[in-house]
Amino acid sequence: MPFYLQGQQPTKTTLLQAVNVLLTNIGEQPVDSLNNEQVLDARVAEETLMEYAKEGQQRGWSWNTELAYPFERDSTTKEISIPGNVVRWAPDPYRYGRRYIQRGSRVYDTLNRSYKFDDTNTEVLADVVWFLSWDECPEAFNRWTTVRAARVFSDRTLTNDALFKYTMQDELAAKAELDRIEHETQQSNFLTDGGGMSPFPTYVPATGLANRRVGSYWRI
Repeated sequence: MPFYLQGQQPTKTTLLQAVNVLLTNIGEQPVDSLNNEQVLDARVAEETLMEYAKEGQQRGWSWNTELAYPFERDSTTKEISIPGNVVRWAPDPYRYGRRYIQRGSRVYDTLNRSYKFDDTNTEVLADVVWFLSWDECPEAFNRWTTVRAARVFSDRTLTNDALFKYTMQDELAAKAELDRIEHETQQSNFLTDGGGMSPFPTYVPATGLANRRVGSYWRI
């Protein structure tokens, strides 16, 4: 951050700032706007960022995943459409088996061999992973994406390892921080977590000590 901005309230990294990180990583001057199509390096840098932002979101995170999301039938076409920003679509196998699958942007009923849904079956619940815009993603994810994209961008542009400013170690450090925040947010518990359930502690040492038994009596 420039010295004259040090007194300002920090905000999330914008897409423009991320693009400028990629540009300065190869020794190019930063740009003031992403609307200037004449700056080829800036356009390629933005495309590289979006490439790795999409690739990273495909993994599915707590902030872009929803469980049992309802996809409803269109009253006119009698079909169920899947939005273009859905990267993963998985119906509940315990509820539907393998009856419903995604074909293109529509839901296909393998039992009836049709895209059409009748009045007795107007929605399908599915676990879904969404593609989110840059501003909707957490800062830790955008930081990891920026470091990854900067390393690849410089490799593609300069093909010179000596000019790397971001290394694999930088990328691993950013990924480790992202994973740490994700684990704290998700609070996964393989004993109790699952569909329709909220994770809760299965072992509380203080409670165990308070209820210790001595012989056939409870210790109070």
